Amino acid sequence: MGGINYITSEVNTMRCIDPTFAHVEHIADNLREQDRLEVFYSHSLTGWEAVINSWKYSETRHLLEGDDGIPCAVCGVNEGHIWLLGTDSLTATNSHRRQLIRFGEAWIEQLLAGGEQMLHNWALSSNTKNIRFLKHLGFEIDPPKPMGKCCQLFNHFWRKA
Repeated sequence: MGGINYITSEVNTMRCIDPTFAHVEHIADNLREQDRLEVFYSHSLTGWEAVINSWKYSETRHLLEGDDGIPCAVCGVNEGHIWLLGTDSLTATNSHRRQLIRFGEAWIEQLLAGGEQMLHNWALSSNTKNIRFLKHLGFEIDPPKPMGKCCQLFNHFWRKA
C-alpha cells in the first residue's frame, strides 16, 4: 500500500510504476464513464480498446496506483500526444485528487525538460473538470471543434517546452 512516488519523491502516496498487462486490464475493465465517452466520440473505440492500444503503442507510459494499492490510471505519451485514462478511484478522495495534481505538475515538467517539444491532445469539451485540470497544468486550450463520427465538441490542448 502506498510507497514512494518516483516522479514526485513523496512517501506513502499514490505510486507511479511501470504498468503490467494485468494493471492495464484492471483500468480497462473499470474505466471512468467520461473516459469511455471521450474515446468513443473521438475515435469510435471502446474504452477497453483505447486503454490497451494507448498503453501498447506509447513510448512513455506509467501506471498510477492509489495509496490503497489499487491501480487507478494509466498514462503516457505517443509522438507528443499525452493521454491519461483512469478509474473512478483516481479522483474519489481528496488525497487522490491532491496527489494527481502533484504528479501531473511534476510529470509534465519532466517530459518537457526531457526533450518533448510539444505535448498535446484533444479533450471532450463537456468534461469541464478535465479542462480545468489541463489549464492548471499550464496547457493552452483552443476553442471547441466538432470531432469524430458523432461530431461532439472537443478542445485541442497543448503546451510547448
